[in-house]
Amino acid sequence: MHPKRFGFAVLLCLCFLPALAGAQPPTQDQIAAYLKDHPEVIMEVLSRHKVELYNLVMDGREIRQRMIWRANIKRGLANPLVPQIDPKRVLLGDPQAKVLVVEYTDFLCPSCRQAAHNLESLLAKDPHRFNLLVKHLPGSDLSRQLALYYEAIGRQDPAKAWRFYQEVFKDQDLIAEKGLSAVQPLLKKLDIDQARLTKDLGDKALAKRLDEDLAEGKAFKLQGTPAFVAAGVVMRGPAPVMAFEDVWALSQGQKLAPLQ
Repeated sequence: MHPKRFGFAVLLCLCFLPALAGAQPPTQDQIAAYLKDHPEVIMEVLSRHKVELYNLVMDGREIRQRMIWRANIKRGLANPLVPQIDPKRVLLGDPQAKVLVVEYTDFLCPSCRQAAHNLESLLAKDPHRFNLLVKHLPGSDLSRQLALYYEAIGRQDPAKAWRFYQEVFKDQDLIAEKGLSAVQPLLKKLDIDQARLTKDLGDKALAKRLDEDLAEGKAFKLQGTPAFVAAGVVMRGPAPVMAFEDVWALSQGQKLAPLQ
């Protein structure tokens, strides 16, 4: 039993000891019978320990979510999706990593901003287990333009494309308000070759790449952003680091630690 839940259970049981007469400590059956006959006692105790109750509920919520993730991962590994991988696209992280994470994102999606933060933490924590390929499901013209910028910058320098990705999400609100004019200071900061950028932005191959991302997302039934395919497993929403770690472990045939 989790220490928090164990401590709270002990606290709860101790509250009933005076009410259960006898020299010996009450048995579990006696406690259960007493609580069944006096449910109001439970509510009284819980009302005095709201913080402990809140922590208990949150622990349970997290465990339930991880149970759902793990079941989804096992189903996904049994019938994995296979995204198209273009070797010309930016691949972030260790090329020899065993789990490729394909992200389907929108630079102006608020949930994608949280996902970007999670991915940054993942690549920093497990740099040799995961690598990342960013794909795009833009929901607006401005989002599409930002996606084209990312792909075009990636032709110059993958590291600068990653920096662009990070900085755009950090400045998401400003860019949504000001448009591409808010991106210009970032391009200067990254020392982007403007002439080459302009040329690449006009390349129809990049526009086709984005169209192919949208088609793949539709084929995979990804109805919103962010979404991920990791080791062939679909995950929707801003999945936390622990979800990707579970994918890695199960995809490598490792046993997961019991949830508690």
